[in-house]
Amino acid sequence: MPEIKTRTMLIAIEAVAAHIRGIRAELAQGDAEPEDYEALEQVIEAAEDLERAYDIEARTVLNLTPYDELVGD
Repeated sequence: MPEIKTRTMLIAIEAVAAHIRGIRAELAQGDAEPEDYEALEQVIEAAEDLERAYDIEARTVLNLTPYDELVGD
């Protein structure tokens, strides 16, 4: 996996989480197209990849913000 800075990873996690919330809001309003469901699956997969990378990073970096706080859970 390519090396990225911890801060870059934090920003990416927050951005992907916001994107997921946005897609879910569209789906909840009933304004979604079939492609939106596929997009949601792809973005969730990206979030899962980022979470795995974050868990690895958390083993060696002190004082990282808890993942749940980054994603707004």
